[in-house]
Amino acid sequence: DYTTTDVTVTVPAGATTGTVSVPTTQDTIDEADETFTINNGAVSATGTILDNDNAPIVIIADASITEGGDLIFAVTLSNPSATDITVTLGFTDITTADGDYIKVPVTVTFLAGATTATATVPTTQDAIDENDETFTVAITSTTGIVGSTTDTATGTIEDNDDSPGISISKTGIFKDENGDGYAQVGETISYGFVVTNTGNTVLTNVTVTDALPGLNMTGGAIPLLGLSETNTTAYSAVYTITQLDIDFGKVTNQAVVSGLTPQLVVVESNSNSVTTTLEDEPIVAPACSITVFNAVSPNGDGNNDVFRIDGLECYPENTVEIYNRWGVLVFERNGYNNDENAFRGVSEGRVTIKQSEELPVGTYYYIFKYKDQDNKQQEKAGYLYINR
Repeated sequence: DYTTTDVTVTVPAGATTGTVSVPTTQDTIDEADETFTINNGAVSATGTILDNDNAPIVIIADASITEGGDLIFAVTLSNPSATDITVTLGFTDITTADGDYIKVPVTVTFLAGATTATATVPTTQDAIDENDETFTVAITSTTGIVGSTTDTATGTIEDNDDSPGISISKTGIFKDENGDGYAQVGETISYGFVVTNTGNTVLTNVTVTDALPGLNMTGGAIPLLGLSETNTTAYSAVYTITQLDIDFGKVTNQAVVSGLTPQLVVVESNSNSVTTTLEDEPIVAPACSITVFNAVSPNGDGNNDVFRIDGLECYPENTVEIYNRWGVLVFERNGYNNDENAFRGVSEGRVTIKQSEELPVGTYYYIFKYKDQDNKQQEKAGYLYINR
């Protein structure tokens, strides 16, 4: 705190006063004023060192962790204190909910002279596919002398659960068995089914059902459907036309596909509706099933470089919106296609962080809106993953 070397004072003949100079040390420690005694054995005096350091400010750093791990928040003091300080932290949900993490207040202690500490918050592993979740950390109380305690931080729990997806496209072929160009009772319509894994996890026990009465479905469950894998052979069906169908003028039906994730979560999807018009020349309407591939790896290798939506050529009147995990629009496009109007992992939204900036790896949310063949507004939405 000061120089303790002995000091000699010379008082010239005839003088009555002299001075003693004692250098003190500048530090950054917030402390009380300090005193020491100076004496020559007969007389003494007190020297007082006035502290000029501010009370330390408490600072909390943001932290993130994959769910199931511990969030480690760095808590620091702007400068040391000569006495112990404790800081208690509390938590407020932003997008988190009860059960996502241990919400009990955490107290950290700074021993005298220390400026760093950590606060540990355990998070919970679940099997729910969801956006990354956040909560706020704030100072609720302190002991010891501190300055500002208004700093806050954000804890981010990063989701690590699968985002399963599956699609099915159905086609129908009318068989004019007698070749007369007319639909007759007893003639048949053959159906084929194209099943595609559109998610980011394998699927097992993939089954196809069709509720059309009288439909003869053949085939069996697909044991394993890999990432982006398509199956066209597992199922087929034949329907025999009835007089009621001819009176009604058409046959319309729709299939449903379902499968299981490794966590035994059921994922399913409906096919396009296939309508066979039973007129002079029976016509099966084209299959325009929408299939969304929710993984993008824009690294130029030619695989998944764009956000691909199969079947949208049937619906040119469409829009695609993509948002980041904070709900900020990062891409918007009318007349989306899989070519020049495709999303390539670059920020192009009207309200966005930076135009033409490569977006970071992570989870995003897409909304695909389109008008169907009956001019009705339709919408598909879900999670989208960017991996470079």
